[in-house]
Amino acid sequence: MKPRLGVPADIEAVTDVIIRTMPLDPQWDYRFPYRDKFPEDHYRFTRLLFEYFLDPAYDDWQVMVVEDSLEPGCDERRVVSFSVWDVSYRNKRRYGPGYLTQDPVTEVENQGGRTRRDANHEHFQEFWRGQIRAYKMYFGKIGPEQIHLQILATLPDFQRRGHASSLCKWGMKLVHKERLSDISVMASPMGYSLYTWLGFGLVGTFSIQVAGEEEMLTLHAMKYVPDMKASRVAADNGQCGLM
Repeated sequence: MKPRLGVPADIEAVTDVIIRTMPLDPQWDYRFPYRDKFPEDHYRFTRLLFEYFLDPAYDDWQVMVVEDSLEPGCDERRVVSFSVWDVSYRNKRRYGPGYLTQDPVTEVENQGGRTRRDANHEHFQEFWRGQIRAYKMYFGKIGPEQIHLQILATLPDFQRRGHASSLCKWGMKLVHKERLSDISVMASPMGYSLYTWLGFGLVGTFSIQVAGEEEMLTLHAMKYVPDMKASRVAADNGQCGLM
């Protein structure tokens, strides 16, 4: 159950995990309320996004996966949990702080994502604008020497087995090894308890809401600082979560 690097061949398994897991998170319903009506669009554009994340040439992003046996005693293993990390600090070290991080969301929009039928496009755009505003507010002053946990997902039947914790600890160890400032994450209610248990601290709470609407999301900006509860890195227990 040790995390390994995700590769392009993992695309089908990763797409399956995200489509089956993320509806448990309120932000998925907020952005993609029509996914059951237009499943072909939901699959197509979700898969396309993760093709970018898994592409070795798209090296500002790194996907880590965890495999598990489908049944007790079964030798067959498959990807059941994964995380997506913004590791653009590497290219910013190489090319300078003015380097612009690769943007897979815009790439997908440019390939038809702006007209995808599974999405509420006002909610979709406000979600990303809100995330960008919050990131600048809470983490912008830290500079490029940090990593960001963009997505964490575990299949429902494989949650509470330590998979999400092991993926988070991979990032925590990387922060120590690379002497980075922190890990940042915009946590949903489902992920908040996991990150708190692992030693992440709450930086602030913010809302995502389209002007004039009552419906809104509440997310928590959190960070892990290397010298804060570092002993948690070696812990083995913990619940699964997602972002």
